[in-house]
Amino acid sequence: MTQSPSPEVSISDNQEIIDKLNLIVEGENAAIWAFGYLLSFIPEENKDYAASVFNIHRDQRDIFRLKLRNLNQIPPRPKENYQLPFNVEDIVTAYELAVFIENRLIGIYLQLFKIIEPENRKEILDFALQGSIRLLEFKDRPRALPGSID
Repeated sequence: MTQSPSPEVSISDNQEIIDKLNLIVEGENAAIWAFGYLLSFIPEENKDYAASVFNIHRDQRDIFRLKLRNLNQIPPRPKENYQLPFNVEDIVTAYELAVFIENRLIGIYLQLFKIIEPENRKEILDFALQGSIRLLEFKDRPRALPGSID
């Protein structure tokens, strides 16, 4: 579930907030790239969900790009390629990367939550909560060996 930009609530043009908004757009750009990459490792029965996560990150990126534009800022453009934090060779490492991505994004959203105006906090917290739910879903996927422990 993604949210629409809220036209009635404005965000401060405080530079610290703008920096965090830029970080979110950069993080969402990386997530879009990574989830596109991960689709090749995901079993057919889970591809629809993985594709929906790709679309969620694209929608969230677009929301925050719009917020930056409304502040007369130019949003960061996606890179052509991103360096993975570890090699993805199978479904297990694909899900580990999905967890890594969601965890990083949750951290960025929470950084913004701490400094943003109180009237905007619920929206930011909702994004972090949705990411937390996805993180838990990805952690619940099969392990390399039955009985494996995180």
